Amino acid sequence: MRRRRDETFPDNGFEAWGGYMQAKVAKLEDQFCAESEKEGALSHIFRGVSIYVNGFTDPPADELKNLMAKHGGVYHTYQKSDDFIIASNLPDTKVKNMALARVVRPEWITESISSHRLLDYRDYLLYKNSRNQRQLNFVKKDLPDLFGNIDRKSSIDNVNQVIDTVSNELWDEIEAQVNIEIKNDRESSRTLQISHSTKTSADPNFISEFYNNSRLHHISQLGGCFKQHVNDMREQSVFKFPARVKLKETLEPYVPDAKEIKFEKGKKIMHIDMDCFFVSVGLRNRPELRGKPVAVTHSKGGQARPKRPGVDRKTEFYLYRSKQAHKLGKAAGIPKDEIEFESRVDHITDEDDKYGSMSKIASCSYEARAKGVGNGMFMGTALKLCPDICTIPYDFEGYKEVAYTLYNTIAQYTLDIEAVSCDEMYVDCTELLKDMGISANDFATAIRNEIKSKTGCPCSTGFGGNRLQARLATKKAKPDGQFFLTEDLVEDFMFDIKLKDLPGVGRQISQKLESLGHTTCGSLQQMSLAALKCQLGVKTGTQLFDQCRGKDANPLTFETVRKSVSAEVNYGIRFENNDQCYEFLKQLSAEVSLRMQQFKVIGKCVTLKLMVRAEEAPVETAKFMGHGFCNVINKSTSLSTATGDVEVIVKEVISIFKKLNIDPNEMRGVGIQITKLESTAVKLIKGAMSKFLNLTKPLKSDAKNESPKKVNADSSKYTQDFNDQYLSPKKPKIELSPKKSPIIAHAKSPVGKRRGRPPKNAKYQQSSSNHLMNKFLQGHNVPNNPYKDPMVKIERTSKTLEVKVENPSTSKELKHTIDKPKGLIGLPWKEVRELLRAWLDSGQAPLPCDIKLISAYMQEMVVNKNLEKTNILVKFLRRNTKEMGNHEWIEMLIEK
Repeated sequence: MRRRRDETFPDNGFEAWGGYMQAKVAKLEDQFCAESEKEGALSHIFRGVSIYVNGFTDPPADELKNLMAKHGGVYHTYQKSDDFIIASNLPDTKVKNMALARVVRPEWITESISSHRLLDYRDYLLYKNSRNQRQLNFVKKDLPDLFGNIDRKSSIDNVNQVIDTVSNELWDEIEAQVNIEIKNDRESSRTLQISHSTKTSADPNFISEFYNNSRLHHISQLGGCFKQHVNDMREQSVFKFPARVKLKETLEPYVPDAKEIKFEKGKKIMHIDMDCFFVSVGLRNRPELRGKPVAVTHSKGGQARPKRPGVDRKTEFYLYRSKQAHKLGKAAGIPKDEIEFESRVDHITDEDDKYGSMSKIASCSYEARAKGVGNGMFMGTALKLCPDICTIPYDFEGYKEVAYTLYNTIAQYTLDIEAVSCDEMYVDCTELLKDMGISANDFATAIRNEIKSKTGCPCSTGFGGNRLQARLATKKAKPDGQFFLTEDLVEDFMFDIKLKDLPGVGRQISQKLESLGHTTCGSLQQMSLAALKCQLGVKTGTQLFDQCRGKDANPLTFETVRKSVSAEVNYGIRFENNDQCYEFLKQLSAEVSLRMQQFKVIGKCVTLKLMVRAEEAPVETAKFMGHGFCNVINKSTSLSTATGDVEVIVKEVISIFKKLNIDPNEMRGVGIQITKLESTAVKLIKGAMSKFLNLTKPLKSDAKNESPKKVNADSSKYTQDFNDQYLSPKKPKIELSPKKSPIIAHAKSPVGKRRGRPPKNAKYQQSSSNHLMNKFLQGHNVPNNPYKDPMVKIERTSKTLEVKVENPSTSKELKHTIDKPKGLIGLPWKEVRELLRAWLDSGQAPLPCDIKLISAYMQEMVVNKNLEKTNILVKFLRRNTKEMGNHEWIEMLIEK
């Protein structure tokens, strides 16, 4: 029998509150409110905020209770669902079982009061990304040393005194360590949050974000874009420059004299280079930083970060230096242990130190360079050399804007431009200066002033008789100047040039030459050509023999032809399984395909580059999310036909990756490169029958074909502005006679490799009889036109056509000879059947030429031993002619 509730639990007087505990909680809240009203509130910072203190805190719970009462908050002795939990540390059981979203440190209370406003509690969360209890790093004491001076016969009192001393010292260490942990907790939590939010290659949006923020990607892409920009401008121009007249009017009349500057071989090559390009663009909106040491980098500078577990910079830097020493020793022919060199990592400390930043400097001002800072230097090293250096972020849109203005300004006067990068180019001014009748000095001054007025950024120019002299002259002219390396100055000028300043002379060649006792061009001139070839090889030896004398036989290249298209990522590559690798390879292949469409090329060779962590390298890299010390693996495959199709590229790179069998956890970098490129320019298609039947069809527009428009949106905008303002009208289109014009067909999408025989169910494209008949008898349905036999027309068009295209710039005639297939031989088997069926259905009587054409086709099939198809064709004609009852067709078959 069930007992009644009131018999088991009689009334206790707290039913009105819902029970004893509810009454107790309500009483404590009333007491807190009464005390708050009695003392009076100093502020209302914590209005609407209630807290619950869990465990030991600093300040303690009683003090926190008073602070909440004085500043408008509520203190709960027993936790409620909407309370903020104040704690300095929690046991593992609580951490694993309770919600941590509102567990904050007591500093949130004290610092909010100090700031006179309620701070964001998320900055003071006790646990953000980990559910493990933080552990104290106790310092291990060497107890035997502390007891070493105690005699075994010492009294118990002496022993107890020593034990007390040891205990006090240990507790001092513990207390100090606790204070350090609490002090650094906020900074550590923020670092953990950043680490957790940093995307890796496993994230589906990683590639887009990486390329939006990668400086190397933007620099390389801008360089390629401006080479294509010059190609497009040259293609659209008729090489008339109205701006030359305007510039000449602003300059004083030039009178040649005996002192006119002369360059070697009469060539006048100008080299233009923007001064501290990234810094100059960044300072346009920061005039207060002019005259100060400034660097462009992702790093904020001087901010240490907690050391990540597993990072061993000492080991990684040792491996890096050993690899460099091995290369230099091999080049110089001496043991690597005897190599002395300075590397970029020599002055880098641990990441928890002020000078531990490994963020690279892309560009720095001349004030920073005066203190030893250089481009490509790590920020940690730069801070040691220049503690007051200022950092500014990248401005990629600004770089693009200034670069387009630079190129379009030069293109007003000439298109003899060789693009080098977004801020550097060579210009052949020989024809320009002769046509305008001005001096090189006047033109250089005018062009520099115009560029500076348009962009707000200074540039330097150098003139010489070849590209090498012009480049070295620009280095002499910097900053914001101009220099002319005339033929009478070349010999003395080159004597003191350092070998490492010559283009193409890297660290290994420089080390080799230094081991031979040569550091300047003057000393290298003493070596014979044979000796240089013996030491450096034929190509490099010959090149240096000329360069150290100021000679350069390489002409400027105005129209650049790309040799490869690639996309590479070596930051943030962290995979857990092969599926993530495959997905990343698909995204990277799509990026490569877009770039190929942008540069209007397709390729036949696909190369997969993988950076794999070296066995002796630490798992955690010295640079956060960097690639670390790796082994590089390259594997290529060739296609039967050139392609730009993303599906083909994906198939090939995944196939290569599977063959390499690399552990995805060890990968630190991935790259895809396409070589053996071909232009996607429209080509002539052979075949008169293709022309007659109009079999070629334009490709359907899809997402792949539309994507290049999106990629080149910015480029087309700047190009259109340039065309409207500076260039003369486009070349007029030359309309050729239809009788002599070959059919220009759209290029078909390339396909991948074909392995084995084609599938049996492969279907040929077929058309209906009526559709083919309309094409076959084009002139028959036109009123008042006499009937023209289609076979006669095919026979007449089977001759060789010559197309003459006159080039207005060269006045030469180009002849394209197109061999036309004869009769029906050039058509596929099934199309021939459809044509004959359509012909028979039309009811037209065969002419003698028709009979000859069909007979020739059947004879060709017999010669090629296509007896089965010949038999099928004969039966096909016999069956259809009997159904028609046309005696002329029947007689033709009997005759043949």
